[in-house]
Amino acid sequence: MQLPDQHIILHLSLLNGIGPAKVAHMMHAKPSDVAWSVLYTLRNVSDIMHMFGVTEHIAKKIINGLQDVTLLEQELALIKKHQIQWATIADDTYPTLLRHINAPPTVVYWLGELPHMERAIAMVGSRNANYYGQRMVNVLVPALVEQQWAIVSGGAIGLDTMAHRAALQAKGITIAVLGSGLLQQYPTSNKRLFAEIIATGGTVLSSFPLNETAMPGNFPARNRIIAGLSKGCVVVQAAIQSGARITARFALDQGRDVFAVPGSVDDPLSAGCHALIQEGAKLITGPADILAEYEELNQGPVRAAGQTVTYQKDLAYVDDSVGGRIVQACAQPQSTDDLVQTTGVNLTEVQEKLFELQLAGVVEQDFTGMWIAR
Repeated sequence: MQLPDQHIILHLSLLNGIGPAKVAHMMHAKPSDVAWSVLYTLRNVSDIMHMFGVTEHIAKKIINGLQDVTLLEQELALIKKHQIQWATIADDTYPTLLRHINAPPTVVYWLGELPHMERAIAMVGSRNANYYGQRMVNVLVPALVEQQWAIVSGGAIGLDTMAHRAALQAKGITIAVLGSGLLQQYPTSNKRLFAEIIATGGTVLSSFPLNETAMPGNFPARNRIIAGLSKGCVVVQAAIQSGARITARFALDQGRDVFAVPGSVDDPLSAGCHALIQEGAKLITGPADILAEYEELNQGPVRAAGQTVTYQKDLAYVDDSVGGRIVQACAQPQSTDDLVQTTGVNLTEVQEKLFELQLAGVVEQDFTGMWIAR
């Protein structure tokens, strides 16, 4: 079968259990004189294992999965029909900053115009953000836009929506990163916002297949991409256990700057920001505190030497049998597919439980996308 390398890598990304870490490993292990198209001709498991450096289990998945090109044909048809742009990790059009995180997503899809991502900054926070969050967004975003910074967020209700709308009102560029496929935009209440982002020169982006619906297990991966696309991450109103704090943690792990807006000491919506400041994030009270890092000081990531990120664990999430089995399995690094096999639980339930366990600070996802108990 003669397919462009781009299409073959896309096909691999659509196979269940073949995640970005495995594809990245295959790209590194593949001999330079071996074409990707050989994957469609090999039927011997040991040949796949030897040429691409994968386990027997993964080699079987590849052989069986690539025999049916229906998934690939359907995805390519949707890409053409809806005029969706996309890039694999091997393409020059792949976002530069995202390429340089460990195990970047194999494929990214987007609608709209992908801006020059060297001047992009994430702004994230609580879905329950209130007037204080809105006021701080209104202080920070226009000044960042004025300095030609694109605003990256997750498209969710609450603080994410505030950040996107503030960027639009300031006539700036904003990028919404979804936890679902581009043809299943979530939340549905923000479809008009997404259309406005696209119409004004911004981007709606996803790493998930076009028709994948939003599931709890998708959001840590979404948060990792938000951090990976950005030079820094600004957290405005976040609880101790929140997706925004996970995004900030990914940013720190990726060597990006993290900024946190303080609030009242007795406000649960500021507790996560205060914890981040204690862990090494830079306290900010206005846009100058952010811009100074890039325009004047240029000191790189704001993190005290030797300082590490710590999280308060909530062991209530591991009391049930599924959570306990997952945590036990994660004594050694495990992929999501590994956990499905080990626990005997279906993929959706494993993803939902991993999301809860990560919020609780009991497990974490490393650079390669593997899960490990904390």
